[in-house]
Amino acid sequence: MAQDTQFQQRNPLRWGEMDPNRWKNTPVGMWAWIWQRISALAILFFLALHLTLTYKPIIQFLLLLTVTFHAVLGLRVILLDFSLVNVKYQKALIAGLGATGILMVVIIWTGIY
Repeated sequence: MAQDTQFQQRNPLRWGEMDPNRWKNTPVGMWAWIWQRISALAILFFLALHLTLTYKPIIQFLLLLTVTFHAVLGLRVILLDFSLVNVKYQKALIAGLGATGILMVVIIWTGIY
């Protein structure tokens, strides 16, 4: 069999061996998925704190921040799933939605306090 010189395949990892490039080679969509799951758990945590420690502005702010972060990532999924935005613009989409989320947090927080 002829070996293609343009394609280089790395050696498979052995059991227990860590890939040193795993973090930097992970696509942005996977990071968004992971952070949305983490933010869902954080929402449950901050909601429980909010219900037990009422009228604590720091807890309210952290809950608002977490819900906004989760919503921004949810909007990203909706826009990509319905093909309203092409996947190749995913990084710009996350940046734009993130800026919109920060703006919304500022507007809501200044409206409350």
